[in-house]
Amino acid sequence: MEPPASLGALDLQAAREKVIKSFRRLDPAEAVLGQFTGYRKVPGVAAKSSQNTFVAARLWIDNPRWRGVPFYLRTGKRLAETKQRVSLVLREPPGPLAGRLPSESNVLSFSMAGDGEIDLSLVAKRPGPGLDLDPAAAAVPLSRLPGADPLPAYSRLIHDVLTGDRSLFTRPDGLAAAWKTVGPLLSDPPQVTSYPPGSWGPAGARKLIAPGRWLLGQ
Repeated sequence: MEPPASLGALDLQAAREKVIKSFRRLDPAEAVLGQFTGYRKVPGVAAKSSQNTFVAARLWIDNPRWRGVPFYLRTGKRLAETKQRVSLVLREPPGPLAGRLPSESNVLSFSMAGDGEIDLSLVAKRPGPGLDLDPAAAAVPLSRLPGADPLPAYSRLIHDVLTGDRSLFTRPDGLAAAWKTVGPLLSDPPQVTSYPPGSWGPAGARKLIAPGRWLLGQ
């Protein structure tokens, strides 16, 4: 979102709703649905259920700042790892280093698990007389700051409900815009494909993001 007028709940909501309304409707051809093998044997699940347990999608935001930048979303059950992360992959800069940088090495990642950790991966010059470039990494564990009191995401939402803080809650018009965004995918979903438990989901998810790659797992 763009910078809000203030950090008050109403201004935060207004800025967030504005960008949500810029979401382009999801194209079913830019989404992958999956179901982990064995899901139909879970007690209470229909023997012929086609319910998806995995989704990967490409989202576009049609506003001046983000137009033309793809956002890749992935979530699912019984995957290889449980993580809640947002990663920003920086573009390769023009100039004399173009084409010489390791791909997808300049990345800023944020943990959404409530611990507030920030990870930075960047290309750095290896110390020495030569111009040798290598990826380097740094972590900022905000949970270790003096007086920090991190809460898991749902615990934070329950806390905000109890205190009446609406900063993280979407307004009705934002929810309506979000449903409008996912409408095409819900009305005309692609075929659900199977994936083994403990994997990173269907192979189609790797094709969706090609020639790039998912930063976590495959």
